[in-house]
Amino acid sequence: MKVLLAGSLLGYGGIQSHLRWLIKALGEEGYEILAVSVGIQTPSDADLRYLQKFQSGKVEFLCFPAFQKQKFDFHLSKLQRLAEITTIIKKFSPDVYLAVGTGWNLFLPPLLSRTKTRLIFHEVMSGFAGNWHDSRWAARWCFDDVVGQSPTVAKTFAESFGWKKPVCVLPAIPEPLEVTAFLPKVTSKKVEVGKAKAALFSRLVPHKQAFWLVQQWNSLKDVLHELHIHGGGPEEALIKEYISFHSLGDRVKCFGRYPEGQAYVDLLSSYDLTLLPTVGAEGAPLVLLESMACGIPFVAYGVGGIRDYGVDNTNVIIVPPEPWVTNQAKEFTTTGKPSQTKAFIDAVGEMSHKLAEGKINQMELQQFYLERYSYQVLKNAWLSYLCK
Repeated sequence: MKVLLAGSLLGYGGIQSHLRWLIKALGEEGYEILAVSVGIQTPSDADLRYLQKFQSGKVEFLCFPAFQKQKFDFHLSKLQRLAEITTIIKKFSPDVYLAVGTGWNLFLPPLLSRTKTRLIFHEVMSGFAGNWHDSRWAARWCFDDVVGQSPTVAKTFAESFGWKKPVCVLPAIPEPLEVTAFLPKVTSKKVEVGKAKAALFSRLVPHKQAFWLVQQWNSLKDVLHELHIHGGGPEEALIKEYISFHSLGDRVKCFGRYPEGQAYVDLLSSYDLTLLPTVGAEGAPLVLLESMACGIPFVAYGVGGIRDYGVDNTNVIIVPPEPWVTNQAKEFTTTGKPSQTKAFIDAVGEMSHKLAEGKINQMELQQFYLERYSYQVLKNAWLSYLCK
């Protein structure tokens, strides 16, 4: 089978991780793969060397340079890119075209190429429709199948875009820590209230609420011993300045970008819980799967597909989103207003007491990940879906 996967391959987000590991999974089974990166980054030599790690069998990568900056050249470049990708699809003639992400260069080329190809869109965001020029409308009108990252995401997409056919549910593939590293041999443990070490692993952008979380330290200091922030982004400098100004550095720390592989596993495993107070238009963040892989419970806001991680899983706490949070999550980038609710802070306190009372089973949590979200489980699910 020949599969063309289109999306953003450069960078370190969830979409990039999913695409790279899906490419590797299919390549291992002898699929002929053409992976086209349609992001806005110009690939560096380091980027291209990193992608080579995911090559196996008949796998080829195509990464385009960024568009020109000047206005006229910018629009001309976009048209040229559209034509280039259309030509590539015609020449490759895939059996399946799988698009992940947004952008007209993702959706129009397979339609313009007129090849007899099964067109699949994998929704790894919230499923909420944007304005009328949201490129995902092309998937709604012209693609054969839509796959949701979680049941909630699938349902939201169908309702928002008026998709009438069934939406299959297939999770995105996180960095499979059981493959790239040695997972810890998890044991059940209790942690005294006020002694737990908590961490947030995320891009440091407003809707993830890392800065907001640090600002709540006065309400958290009695239930947590330390709070560590890992990640990069526009809020990193704000967080570090706030920590310094308020002299919190002995217990609240911001470390910047976090590592991968074994170093990431060792770092994750050093914490007692992870936190994700996002109120943005989320899909189902892969960082929460990685936390479960190490047997580390989490507290997260139940926006988007996050709530699905709590189904049949008593070892995490999903904070139910209030109606105003759900509405805000649809267009957080427009409003830019962080959550003022104390529900998340109360949930952190609840988790702290559960850890102290032995009500969190870390071994059971890791097994939950291995049975539902491990690399081999998700690889088999994708192979089964693509072959039907």
